[in-house]
Amino acid sequence: MYPIKFHSIYKEKIWGGRRLEAFRNDLPDDLKIGESWEIACHEHATSVVKNGLYKDMPLQDLIDKLGKKLMGAKLSTDWFPLSIKIITADENLSIQVHPSEEYAKSKGLKGGRTEAWYIIDAEPESYLYLGIKDCTREEFKKALEKETFEACINKVLVKPGDMFYVKSGLLHAIGSGITLLEVHQNVEKEYRIFDYNRGRDLDLKEAFEVLDFTNADIESDYRLLTHKGNQIKEYNLPAGFNIEVYTVSDSLYQTSDRNRFHIFTCVEGQGEILYGENQKESISKGESFLIPAYMGAYELVGTMTLVKSYVPI
Repeated sequence: MYPIKFHSIYKEKIWGGRRLEAFRNDLPDDLKIGESWEIACHEHATSVVKNGLYKDMPLQDLIDKLGKKLMGAKLSTDWFPLSIKIITADENLSIQVHPSEEYAKSKGLKGGRTEAWYIIDAEPESYLYLGIKDCTREEFKKALEKETFEACINKVLVKPGDMFYVKSGLLHAIGSGITLLEVHQNVEKEYRIFDYNRGRDLDLKEAFEVLDFTNADIESDYRLLTHKGNQIKEYNLPAGFNIEVYTVSDSLYQTSDRNRFHIFTCVEGQGEILYGENQKESISKGESFLIPAYMGAYELVGTMTLVKSYVPI
């Protein structure tokens, strides 16, 4: 078993651009790239292995082949639970909301969707929209009709290193000038509320059935651990996944968890992962890799920041 990398799946978006060229050299020519799907396994797209023994194998085939050795003893092999994306915006994304578990299943979907956002890069004065403030349901509907809704929405200025929890039901949008890592439950469903008159369909009926009009915490508490110059922030997310942020200053020893897989995404710096008998893989900004449950011990070496994603058990 070894740390598994995947080919990025680039998605052209109306609000996209070429910002990923800051740390990528393989973007398709002349396309406005808004999303890079780093690890995905569902009907819309499936990642393909980039390295090692299983190179060129789709993730679903890899799960079928390795089973619990990849996924872990306490996770089902029937459904890959996470999606990992890098999102980059030259224009504001649509204002939208994701369904809860209960609402999604009532509509025949696999489940609901919560997200976490880690800000990789942001221009000065860049912002997110997160949540509704000081506004009733009827007041918000009228504000949307008049396009005066900004007074009803929390506008949050951001900087690199910020982490936000986007629960189901929370109105949200990514503003222009931002590149972020998005970790979310493996469901592709959103309800658009406003799209800056770009001609795409809105989903106002469904959106107003799931919108949360209470004031919700959007920044998450964490526990800080330090060891030999390295730091680990363990975030407390009431979600279908957990997040930790590793700041590696030299080297950090780890071991895989036989109960579940882990995913790392490098959001700053570079380094290597050492494993097995003198084997290693490079780690660059923007790269993700999956640690199979049965991989064993490994060492993270370099100067880098890594976001670790995994499923609670």
